[in-house]
Amino acid sequence: MIDRGLLMIYGYVRVSTDSQQSDPQANEITKKYPTAKLFTDIASGKSLDRPQLTELLARVKAGDKIVIRELSRLGRSQGELMTLIEEYQKKGIEFEILNIGVDTSSVSGKMILGILASVAQMERELLLERQAIGIAQAKADGKYKGKQQSPKTLAKCKEALGYVDNGMSKEKAAKAAGVGIATLYRYIKEQ
Repeated sequence: MIDRGLLMIYGYVRVSTDSQQSDPQANEITKKYPTAKLFTDIASGKSLDRPQLTELLARVKAGDKIVIRELSRLGRSQGELMTLIEEYQKKGIEFEILNIGVDTSSVSGKMILGILASVAQMERELLLERQAIGIAQAKADGKYKGKQQSPKTLAKCKEALGYVDNGMSKEKAAKAAGVGIATLYRYIKEQ
């Protein structure tokens, strides 16, 4: 039997980009659990391979609880999410999702979590589907340019072209400027 007096509460916070604020998630967790130890990642939710999540999962032990504001903060892949949660529940770790009041310490909480993981996966797939439709339309309209090169890469390509203008081969010029040959050829094609 787990001694509830030794229970550790861990909060997990994730934002996808530096421009997003993690404070609302952290504040909601610490409002309910003031002594929670927080782990915060700035990373996509499509993979569970994140430094702070990895550290958190290495630290938790039987009787501990991982609290997240919403399921999508933990991840979006239904298979990975369910595997992760099931694996850690077998070790005696509980999960709580604040925005919907789901706690995996109850049977109904486990069932609801399974349904929500499916919904998170569906949302991710719908997003990718809409993105693909938008890209296809933009290509058809002649407006899609693909991933744009960074200013740093553009500067290196210009530097490489300077070497080419002085008689150096494109391959050697790309290497001298520190840019990939395929990137240089793509830059030349676009010019």
